[in-house]
Amino acid sequence: MPKSIRTYSTNGKLVKERRSLIVKQALKLFLQKGYDRTTIRELAKSCGMTEGSLYRYIGSKDDILHLLLLDTTVAFIEDFLKGLGEINTVDALKECIKIYYTWCNDAADNNIFYNRELINFSPADRRTLLKSQADYIQFFEKLIKKGVSEGAFKVKSPILVAHNIVMQGFDWGLRRWFLRNFFTLDKYIKLQTEIVMGLILIDPSTKQLRSIK
Repeated sequence: MPKSIRTYSTNGKLVKERRSLIVKQALKLFLQKGYDRTTIRELAKSCGMTEGSLYRYIGSKDDILHLLLLDTTVAFIEDFLKGLGEINTVDALKECIKIYYTWCNDAADNNIFYNRELINFSPADRRTLLKSQADYIQFFEKLIKKGVSEGAFKVKSPILVAHNIVMQGFDWGLRRWFLRNFFTLDKYIKLQTEIVMGLILIDPSTKQLRSIK
């Protein structure tokens, strides 16, 4: 559950805008200098604010970590839900893989930061971050199990397939500097989707597994 962060402003829209700016600039500085070596004074300057103005929208530097986590998680969940829509399970899985991998690319800086600075998060935020990764796996697992129940997929371990989907997306975010030597993001998504579908998709005419071309 998101914690309450103190603000001295009663303008909800302004608070949202200022916090979005603070989070954006903080991530840049944290990646450049590290969380511990980044000062509130430096952050305020990068936001075009005084320290006093910045503290109107947050209570502490730790609050920024929470906002970083919340900002990324909420955006991802919203995109994920859009991917389901009113489509069949096979197409839903393909679309959700695309959404997840695209999100891993767009949120790569966030995920690199989480991986590097996990120790600085509060125990509650660490649990939230680790739980979110488990939730992504569970989401894909449920979708795959739904396909199995409908006769579209055949798989011995839905959770293992789901885990591999999530980890391959996460790997792109952390190692895209290397993977981009061989693949564009679109090509990576296409090939990873083909691999997954080739492992689990049943040909309706033969009731056997088939590869997607």
